[in-house]
Amino acid sequence: MADDAFLRADYERLRLTFQAMGSGLWDYDIANDRLFCNTRWYEILGLDPMASPITSIVEFRRHIHPEDVDSATAVDYDKVSQLIASDGRYHHEFRIVRPDGEIRWVRSVACVILDGATQQPRAVGCITDITEFQTGKANNELPAEQPIRAASAPEAPAISDRERECLRWVSVGKTAWETAVILGLSRRTIEFHLNNAVRKLGASNKVHATTTAIRLGLL
Repeated sequence: MADDAFLRADYERLRLTFQAMGSGLWDYDIANDRLFCNTRWYEILGLDPMASPITSIVEFRRHIHPEDVDSATAVDYDKVSQLIASDGRYHHEFRIVRPDGEIRWVRSVACVILDGATQQPRAVGCITDITEFQTGKANNELPAEQPIRAASAPEAPAISDRERECLRWVSVGKTAWETAVILGLSRRTIEFHLNNAVRKLGASNKVHATTTAIRLGLL
């Protein structure tokens, strides 16, 4: 009973963490094509879970952008086995289409585990709406890590796309750890990019760097 209480408390902490991050949680039974998602997941897709329940990847495919549907839902069993063996995780960015026609970018981060009862593989993860950080990518305007400079402030220091992305998550109150989970990177990598941004912007810390970047029109 003590173990059960601990697990419930641990689950509640995780639930609140993901709620604070604005992420939607999902759990996918790969062998049986059964998908389970929380309310926030449906909100990101612009769906009502009662009116439009999604219980399989086949149903989910209808809400993915046609150009992204195959890459977003393909199941590579060799990769699944590798992830289980290495206790690794994967991430993917793709577009979803809401019922009103609005297109949103989401980032899905997940790990693959073996179900304790069936010993069948399951993927468990979360999706986060990253549309505001993907405008350039969606329009094929900005290649990865291309240094940018605000048009209205030509003398502003150049920062990379990744540094700008990390600063934007700081600007909405995310910690380095939360940003790492959202972007599917290590906390050390996030700190590396934030420290680079602090140095380039001549700031004293990451919050100062964020406000400086906003003032210079870089965010």
